[in-house]
Amino acid sequence: MPLWIWVGVAVVVFNIFIWLGLKEHEFQLDLMRCYSTLWTWVGGDKYHLINLTLPGGKMVHLPMGYVPYHPAVVEAWEKTWRIVWATFVIASIVAAPVIMWFITWANKRGSDILKERHERGAMLVERPVLVREIKAHNQDQFSQECRSGTPQRNPAMVAQLSLPDRVELGIHTPYSIAGIPYPWRLEQSHTMMIGTTGTGKTTQLRSLVSQLRKRRHRAVIFDLTGAFMEAFYSPETDIVLNPMDARCAPWTLFDECRNYADFVSAAAALIPSHPDDKEPFWQNAARMLFIEMCIKLQELGETNNAAIAHHLMQADLKSIHSKLEDTVAGPLTTEKAARMAESIRSVLNVNGQALRFMPDPVPGGPPAFSIRDWISTQHRDGSIMFITGSYNDLELTRGLFTLWMDLAVNNLMRLPKTRDLRTWYLFDEVHALHALPAIEHGLQSARNYGGAFVLGIHSFDKLVSTYGLQNATALTGLARTKLILATADRTTAEKCSEFIGSREVRQMDEAYSYGYNNTRDASTLTPRKAIEPLVIPDDINNLPSLRGFVKFPDGFPATRVELQWKSYPDVAVGFAPRPEFKPTEYVSPEDRRRRAKRADEGGEGGTEHVPNRPVNGAKPVLEKPEPQRERSEAERAAAGIEINQPQALTTLAIPQPAGTGEQAVTSGPRGVSPGPQQGSLTPAALDGRAARAPMMAGMGNAVTGARSGQDMPEMGRSAGAERSADRTGDTVREDRQEDQVIRELRDGIAVDNRDHHHHGHDHDHGLDDGYGMAD
Repeated sequence: MPLWIWVGVAVVVFNIFIWLGLKEHEFQLDLMRCYSTLWTWVGGDKYHLINLTLPGGKMVHLPMGYVPYHPAVVEAWEKTWRIVWATFVIASIVAAPVIMWFITWANKRGSDILKERHERGAMLVERPVLVREIKAHNQDQFSQECRSGTPQRNPAMVAQLSLPDRVELGIHTPYSIAGIPYPWRLEQSHTMMIGTTGTGKTTQLRSLVSQLRKRRHRAVIFDLTGAFMEAFYSPETDIVLNPMDARCAPWTLFDECRNYADFVSAAAALIPSHPDDKEPFWQNAARMLFIEMCIKLQELGETNNAAIAHHLMQADLKSIHSKLEDTVAGPLTTEKAARMAESIRSVLNVNGQALRFMPDPVPGGPPAFSIRDWISTQHRDGSIMFITGSYNDLELTRGLFTLWMDLAVNNLMRLPKTRDLRTWYLFDEVHALHALPAIEHGLQSARNYGGAFVLGIHSFDKLVSTYGLQNATALTGLARTKLILATADRTTAEKCSEFIGSREVRQMDEAYSYGYNNTRDASTLTPRKAIEPLVIPDDINNLPSLRGFVKFPDGFPATRVELQWKSYPDVAVGFAPRPEFKPTEYVSPEDRRRRAKRADEGGEGGTEHVPNRPVNGAKPVLEKPEPQRERSEAERAAAGIEINQPQALTTLAIPQPAGTGEQAVTSGPRGVSPGPQQGSLTPAALDGRAARAPMMAGMGNAVTGARSGQDMPEMGRSAGAERSADRTGDTVREDRQEDQVIRELRDGIAVDNRDHHHHGHDHDHGLDDGYGMAD
């Protein structure tokens, strides 16, 4: 091909010179010389006479062989040869660069033909290319918002303002991830960071926290390592929620839930069920029990964590049923199905036991904290809510952590809609919690309310084990920005490869054929299209620490990134243990009223007494010296067995009919004289004791039978055990009453009407709760 280029150039140049340099008669003389040479070469007669026309027009006769030697012909022929040599030189000069260009182009063309060619699909570009593309996009969007806003602003002037000034004016300033700015307002498209331990997830999350601190945005951070507390905690603005941390703010569920639906949502977060379980009966029943008890306690005014533990987790089944018998949870707590009831409560206790250790708000102590109020309070800019813990305590606190995160997400969506970023939700390890019921809805809708999620996971399989395959796939799809770091398992690497994307490429297949003769050898190129991943899973598995890939939504290409580790000075300890880690003490409403009264009187040493006037329309009852912990059925049975021992009997005071003013005292081996408590009994209380005289007489017979060697009724089984099949329903109820009386005899206290008439519709719960006399 280069030779043909030279020939072509030479022909063009030669024709130009001939047309410009030779006259017509000279061209004719050159042709006659060529004709004479050809005549001689074919053997023609050299002496054949011809007519030769000279330049002046004169015609001469001469032999054919003499034509090349005629002076006019020689002169014209020499001139033609000069033109030929000039053509050669000029053609070479002109054709050389053309030939070089052609050779270069041909080589490049050949290489391009053999190269894979991107047809469509995702792209992987160099980091500077992506940064330029995003900055250009953000500048266009920034200019449009400045011109279309109210009031209109000059983009050039706004760009010169400092970051705090822009934030103060409500002008969006993009965050950055791995040193690359987010495309305009795509922080709220949510982010997922995927990588095994030590690859850089926490490094990037701390970078985000540093950026939001500068912008004074709020955040909810789930911190299992204390890394965020150590670097960013400020006691003036931030909140710590961790029942095992001394800095934990007092909190109660009743400050978060205003109606029945709120309790339903909270119960679903506190008591989880696996998404693949279609009918989680035990979890649903435990939720119903928890919801109805919280509603009942709210009606009674006992809105604290200790009340939930006291009345639901520690109370006996009979006491629970007495409170919930008129609710939808009543059938779940009946003693006729005690085994099922205790199983349901065990599900609740396992998941909600952290509530027992959560500090309650107390007068004169730190103010109560409410997630609902914190989310809705607009003036607390820059505040961070740290939900902290450790892997050692996670079995105890996982349910409570899940509840708090769920409340934080749900309460955001109660706010008015906005395009501006309000609150970040940072989950360093989202699969460490139970499945959050609100997280999928939050990822779908939070961007409309100013929320941005960042989810960190170690492996996709772990996310599937928590949320199920379908929900895990939905979560990874809703978090559209991906930071992919090194992974430890093949499944996660394959998922990450899918997140980065695939492309369609055209490839050239080269085939060779060989023949017997060299002229039959050949090479054939055949184009072929194929779909292949941009990054194969093995490349992701073998990534070094702090290196990975970033993929943004909205058509931006993926790129390789390298994180920069930064050391943050410690401003606080990651975990400050409580001096005494024990369940929060339960204080009855009456005790709270007495303490408040003593505080109003200016001292704590005043005499305590039981008021002689009715409270809330109910009759006064005998006050216990201390509120005793409610016993399970097994404990009561054990107490009843002790009656067999003569030393266990106490004084039994049976009041005489009203008006006599006398009491019949039956003394056992350890008799006691009437003390101040018995002397302070009101007539109403005496009437209540007189009403129980026949029952106590029957109990005496039972005790006598026990002493004579007769078998006592079965009372040693655990709470929820079934009674013997041959006992009738009436006998069962009578035995339970006897069990209760035996316990009362052992405790040496009076019993109010609620113990044996808890099924009545005129029962006042507030009376017993107020005086600490609940079962």
